[in-house]
Amino acid sequence: MEDVYERLRQKLDSMTKGYPKTEKGSELVFLKKVFTIEDAEIFIKFKRGLQSPEQVAEDMGMSVEDAKEKLESMSNRGLMYWERNGLEKKYRIVPFIHGIWEFNVDSIDQKDAINMGQYYAEVYGKVLMDYHIPIARVVPVRADTVKDGKLLPDDDIEAIIKKQKLIVASDCACRKVATFAKRHCQCTDELNVCIAFGLMAEYLLETKIANPRVITIEQALEILRHDESAGLFVQMAHAKDCSGFCNCSKCHCGFLMAAKIHHGTGYESWGNYKCAKDEESCIDCGKCIERCPVKAMTVNADDKTAFNKEYCVGCGLCVTTCPTDSLILERKPDHLLTLPQEEKFFDNQDLMGLEKAQIDKARLAAAKA
Repeated sequence: MEDVYERLRQKLDSMTKGYPKTEKGSELVFLKKVFTIEDAEIFIKFKRGLQSPEQVAEDMGMSVEDAKEKLESMSNRGLMYWERNGLEKKYRIVPFIHGIWEFNVDSIDQKDAINMGQYYAEVYGKVLMDYHIPIARVVPVRADTVKDGKLLPDDDIEAIIKKQKLIVASDCACRKVATFAKRHCQCTDELNVCIAFGLMAEYLLETKIANPRVITIEQALEILRHDESAGLFVQMAHAKDCSGFCNCSKCHCGFLMAAKIHHGTGYESWGNYKCAKDEESCIDCGKCIERCPVKAMTVNADDKTAFNKEYCVGCGLCVTTCPTDSLILERKPDHLLTLPQEEKFFDNQDLMGLEKAQIDKARLAAAKA
């Protein structure tokens, strides 16, 4: 009989960007740490989308009370997510990223950080930058960094913050893991900078995952301003009803590491803007080189600032500190925009899994042809 943890890996591999197999089996180590065999069997059998305890009880062949107890236990350990509608909770399984890894950041130790770091560099980073639908997308750090005010409403992070009724700040999984690997962030020592809204905020608060704390709209805006000044860029959850955003460090952002190693098909769908540079007014001060997280700005052989537009992800960090206003973000043409199709974050992740299955099937057919 096939090992339950390998079947669990296969289930995770069918979700979002996947969870690829390695010869060494390094991808199974963390799964065995956080999942019991019973957890794994439930996860494997779980259907796509939100499920009520009654539905789960029927699918798993257990009582409703046992199903509720198990679902709560797995949610509290970051193996599932729930949404509350009134007094009723519905549950769903989550992918490895974004999901199990981030929700278990409090359980990660140094061995986990090193093991998963190697797995990430070898194979996992490649799939995170593959396919087209992004898990998260880079958005401009400020509205005034975009030319002619052409900032899409779905990308206006300040406006989105101002609409929220519940906001929670939590610890950044990427930087917390980096501390275990003895690598300190060059941008800031702050960990509590990942922001969740609404239902996601409610989930984090109740489960106490990642050191959550309730903050006000003004505090969220202040975190945004502080982190922009410190050189952090913004990645927003890819959904119409945004569940939150990360203030990401160029030193330890997992998606950024993947992008630098694997400039895959997902790179171009990572953001909706590109920087434009006025060569005549540029004084080659080098500030943009220091600020750019993707090394789109470099020094050429003539000691001039060179701009590689292909690498630009449209974060706007270079624009905010340019002393000569030589840089501005321009919105991509409409046919190149990455717009969320689903209202909720994890529904979008389900869509990614379907896209992955279709593309993998087409690639396999092409390889056999």
